[in-house]
Order: sequence, then structure tokens, then C-alpha cells
Amino acid sequence: MNNAESLYTGLLEDIGRMGAPCAVHLVAFSGGVDSSLAAQAVYEVFPESSEAIMALSPSVSRSMKTQAEDIASKIGIPLRFVHTEEYNDPLYVANDGLACYVCKSSIYEAMKRVEREAAEHPQTVCLYNGSNAEDAEDQTRVGMRAAREHAVLSPLSRFTKDEIRGMSKLVGLPNWNHAASPCLRSRLHAGVPATAAHLQRIEEAEETLRKLLDLADEVNFRVRHFPDDSAMLEIDEELLEGVPLESCRTVLLKLGFTDVRKRAFRSGAVSIAQSDVSPS
Repeated sequence: MNNAESLYTGLLEDIGRMGAPCAVHLVAFSGGVDSSLAAQAVYEVFPESSEAIMALSPSVSRSMKTQAEDIASKIGIPLRFVHTEEYNDPLYVANDGLACYVCKSSIYEAMKRVEREAAEHPQTVCLYNGSNAEDAEDQTRVGMRAAREHAVLSPLSRFTKDEIRGMSKLVGLPNWNHAASPCLRSRLHAGVPATAAHLQRIEEAEETLRKLLDLADEVNFRVRHFPDDSAMLEIDEELLEGVPLESCRTVLLKLGFTDVRKRAFRSGAVSIAQSDVSPS
């Protein structure tokens, strides 16, 4: 048994223990690597009583929805879409550090509504997410607070991102090596309002430039939106020099950006420290 096999066996055992009291198992699902592995493992342990739940809102791109449908079909787990309304919350729109908390709370509340439909006794339903070891250590991840408040289980919390990719490859998930693709709101610099218009601008920008640059799914690429309406293109460092900035500028100016720069990709580049931010 290799390391990935050993880790995955341990993951299945963990889920079997934590999910044992529950009759229904709901997994917060985005189609990304982490939530895909969580869904795969939960479904493998509880195949007759598992369902993936994906929240739809302006922060979810069309490509994310399509990928989620494809991955859920590959796993075999039923996929349910729920509509969330975090974009109506002033704290979310303000985007000053608590937007992720508001968004995750909205997702988990939507899952609770599914929970109430799923069982006569809500305590027999388990909620799961795909949070990993790095998420738990990152103080900017205020969405982790929402998970704790809603008693969401995190079966991947003891695994690193590399370990999760290794297990995902082992079980045949087609997105095991895809670049991370968090919600569109994560592209907005702190203080840039998380409005539908800004989110749509980001979606169109990234979709158009990925095609223009002919980027593979494995490539990290972001269009960051700054308060002065300028854009920062971020791409894996080894590809940075080859990005034709003037061609990209032509595209982005048409979408309403005022200027365009580029730099090497940095995960969480627009995050602000959350250590002293409270969701209350």
C-alpha cells in the first residue's frame, strides 16, 4: 500500500466514524479538488444516503457550475443546486474582511434547509466540507468560523493540499491537478464592493483571457480587481514573461478596467489579516 492509498483508507475510516450517527450526509460542493475528494469519500462510505450541495449566486461562474456537474457525475453522487442570497447582505457587499464569513454562513444555512427536508429528525443529518489543514491554519479564512458555528464536519482537515491531490489522483478524480478556483469574490481587493456587476466583470475577464492565452486547467490565473478599477493579472511565475500585456489590456479596457498590470500568482493575494476581525 503506497502513501496515498494509506491516507485514503484513513480518510474513509475517519468519515465512517464521524458520520456513523447520521442517516443523511450532505457535502458542500464546488467542483474544486478539495470538495470533490470530500464528496468522493463520503459517497464511498455512505453511497445510499449522500448528496452534494452546490450554492449558486453571482460569485459562482458558469464554468464552475459546469465543472461541478461533470465531477459529481464522475463520482456518481447526486448533486443539488441551492440559491443563496449573500449578495443582499451589506457585510458581504462591503467586502471589508467578512464577506467569506457571510457567504459560508449563507451556504451552510441553505444546507440546513435541505437538512430539514431530508429527515424528520435534523440531528440525524451530517454536513461536510472540504477544508484542509492549511485552511485551518490560515487566519484570513473567516469562513472557517461559519463552519464551526454550523457544526460542519471537515474530514480533510488533517491533510495537506499535496496529500489531497495525491488521494484525488488515486481515486481517479479528473480534476486532481487542476488549479484552485475559488469564488469570483476572492478576486476583489478588500474594499471593492462585491456587487453583481463587479463579479460579472471578473468572470468575463478571466474567461476571455484564459481563451486568449490558451491556458490549461492546471495553470493558476487570476484577474484581481483593485479599488481604482485597475486590474492585476496573476499567473504562474514561469508563464509571466510570455503574457502579452497589451493584448490583455485591450480586452480589459473594453470591460471597464482602467489599467492592467501583471505579476506572479500568489494565493490569497488580496486577503487582509483577519486575526482581530470578529463576525459579530
